[in-house]
Amino acid sequence: MESDCLEVINLWNSRHDDRTVVAPILSEILEHSTSFRSFCIQHIPRLANYPAHLCARHASTLDVTECWFDSVPSIIVTSLLANSAEASFVE
Repeated sequence: MESDCLEVINLWNSRHDDRTVVAPILSEILEHSTSFRSFCIQHIPRLANYPAHLCARHASTLDVTECWFDSVPSIIVTSLLANSAEASFVE
């Protein structure tokens, strides 16, 4: 699993501070990680995780939960197209 949040990566690696806000989420990830033969979480730069960053930023502006069942949200399409365009210019 990859994340651009170094603080979360450090919390995962240390597993010493169970009083953080994200501790329940990390516990759930740990529980699900046992379903895999191997599992690791690593830090990546935000630019390498741009679509996820845009989606998270969009989600932080919402007052209610949004669900999509038969369509793709425009924020996903836009972020993937932007990411694809940036990747095509890499030499």
